[in-house]
Amino acid sequence: MNKEIASLPEGKEKGKAARFLKKNVPCWLYVVPVLIGIVCFTIIPMVTSLIYSFRGYYNPELRGSAKEGGFSFDNFSYFFKSGSAYGLDNFLTSIGITFAFTIVSLALQILGSYIVALFLNQKTKGIKSFRILYYLPNLIPAVAGTMLWANMTRTDGGYLNTILEAVGLPAYTWYEAEDSVLITLLFVNVFSWGGTAIMWLSQMQNIPAEMYESADLDGANYFQKTFKITIPMSTAMMFYVIVTSMIGGIQAFTNVKPLYDRFQTSNLRFIVVYIYDLAFGTIENGMSKACALSWILFVIIALMTLILFKTSKKWVYYGEEV
Repeated sequence: MNKEIASLPEGKEKGKAARFLKKNVPCWLYVVPVLIGIVCFTIIPMVTSLIYSFRGYYNPELRGSAKEGGFSFDNFSYFFKSGSAYGLDNFLTSIGITFAFTIVSLALQILGSYIVALFLNQKTKGIKSFRILYYLPNLIPAVAGTMLWANMTRTDGGYLNTILEAVGLPAYTWYEAEDSVLITLLFVNVFSWGGTAIMWLSQMQNIPAEMYESADLDGANYFQKTFKITIPMSTAMMFYVIVTSMIGGIQAFTNVKPLYDRFQTSNLRFIVVYIYDLAFGTIENGMSKACALSWILFVIIALMTLILFKTSKKWVYYGEEV
């Protein structure tokens, strides 16, 4: 009898473990494919690229590769030395173009998409159909959309120039000239604001209606409610948009590389395009230099993100603390 009583806690523990496994194992089985993908396609490549950035990368089928040697900072110092044999000038040019475009594009995107979201938030007839139509361009794959715009903006017979000439205006150079390529990219980005506008819209519709009702009782007009209620209550989403759009802008590639290959315009040589050229070009040990530059870019993005998080406490509103 005593033995049976002593065995009860052990049996309870086994039953508890069995219930835990029965409850959690199916969940982990669903997560396993994602974990495998993260390990195989993110963690392992990152560690490998870090090793290559300190050592040579040798591939007999790849031009510009070099045999492995000892650990060295030469691949990193390459981008901080000026001269024809070094990459400082190319690095500064590419990073300058990238940051200039990212800052201007981000400012226009936040302002423009927010104004669009304010319009989409109105309770007018047919507004739901307009929301769908405005979001549709975001469903087009990036490369396909880029090439579509490239064909529409051709100087010789492109649809947009045909329209301009039909109304008596001169044809525009669009992607085919250094001084107009970035302006064209900004113009094209307007049609991708739908995704951001939908996020703004979801944030606006989660603002408690009681706040607007109280403002109406106090006699507040539309603009007062917008600047005193809607915008402050949207700062959490604004912070998310700034962080993700900044990272996406700095890492721009799929919407730039096809244009760079087609038009060979230097203002399209964004930093990630430069990394690609290093990796698969003819420069000596280019793959290792590309890995080193990727890690330099990673540190820059990490520092900028950290600054945004540190300063967010001063202007981001997450709701009342409990």
